[in-house]
Amino acid sequence: MQDDLRQLLEKYLAEELSAGEFERLWQALQEPANKKAWQRFMQDVWNNPQYQSLADDTAKRRVLENVRPLLHTMPADAADRKTLLKEMPVSGEGEAAPRRRRYLWWAAAACLVFAATALFWLKGRQSTPETLALRTVPVQQEVLPGGNKAILTLGDGSSITLDSAANGLLSQQGNVRVMKLANGQLAYDAGNGKALEVMYNTVRTPRGGAYRIVLPDGTAVWLNAASSITYPTAFTGKERKVKVSGEVYFEVAALKEANTRVPFIVDIISASGEQKGAVEVLGTHFNINAYDDEAAVKTTLLEGAVKIRKAGEAAVTLSPGQQAIFNTPVKITDDVDISQVIAWKDGYFKFTQADVSAMMRQAERWYDIKVEYPNGVPRDLFSGTLPRNVNLSQFLEILMYSDVNVRIDQRVVTINP
Repeated sequence: MQDDLRQLLEKYLAEELSAGEFERLWQALQEPANKKAWQRFMQDVWNNPQYQSLADDTAKRRVLENVRPLLHTMPADAADRKTLLKEMPVSGEGEAAPRRRRYLWWAAAACLVFAATALFWLKGRQSTPETLALRTVPVQQEVLPGGNKAILTLGDGSSITLDSAANGLLSQQGNVRVMKLANGQLAYDAGNGKALEVMYNTVRTPRGGAYRIVLPDGTAVWLNAASSITYPTAFTGKERKVKVSGEVYFEVAALKEANTRVPFIVDIISASGEQKGAVEVLGTHFNINAYDDEAAVKTTLLEGAVKIRKAGEAAVTLSPGQQAIFNTPVKITDDVDISQVIAWKDGYFKFTQADVSAMMRQAERWYDIKVEYPNGVPRDLFSGTLPRNVNLSQFLEILMYSDVNVRIDQRVVTINP
């Protein structure tokens, strides 16, 4: 396979790849076992004067333009390799309208940029993927990606901006110490005793922010952008209850009280405080997506077992790999791509046959932007993966290289078919 990879890389640099070979190259580059072969090849490239021009943006753009037509003919998934262009009917329209299935442009851009960036990295130059990435979107000012941002509201109503707070002790609430750890996460410490007084704290991430905290019982919680969690400074009694909005990932700590497991209950609320449902667990890993601008609340189970409760309906139990969609009634599905569900937690965008509006809802929250569609939403469907640490212009190249018109004015993105 490594010899095959080298052949494909050489043909890529010579601009001789066919559509099928391009797909094979893209798949090979995602295999961890090929990492050393890729590094050896890039070292050889560095020492070959023939390829020095790849460090030039103009040369990179020329190669990408040669690869670009392949994006319009490549199937989007293994189950549909014989279909090069998929026509799908759009509900409410008089005739079928084409919805183009595409690999995300970065399938090509990654192959292109990896060569040039590796040349710089191998020589230790002061360059980053951002400075070497292609620039095709006209922007007045670059919009940076979100980061580690959150606000902690204490039981007395005072607030602490966590991203700018120094590590160490943030607050003392009763005998519970609120700490910001060296890795930036929030944690609680009651020493060797129990909390004398239970107070409620809220951690809220803004648009363009994400954060990780450890609750007083040891449960690890990740908050995506525009999300919140409200919880006590100590869990007492026969249950552990928290409230969340937005998107939150949990790794719940198993907890026993008098030899009885203490259930962990998550109340899912809207931004205005309306109850959407509840999840009850004993010790498990799961993700809740409950943004108000999404069509439905989704709870996805990775490990353990959870019970889903919705007002007026019987509780439903999930098994690992299943997802509950809070429609009426609650719908359980087994056809779930777990890696896509938790991609945000792991630092990626991952899309599988996603439409433009679904992609841009994520972009709105992560880049703190507003998206407008004056002439309707483009009908393209996209599949692919992109790191969440790229700037907005790089994210939008997904659309630009699929012939979608994109314009940025400050933090307003205008998209036309």
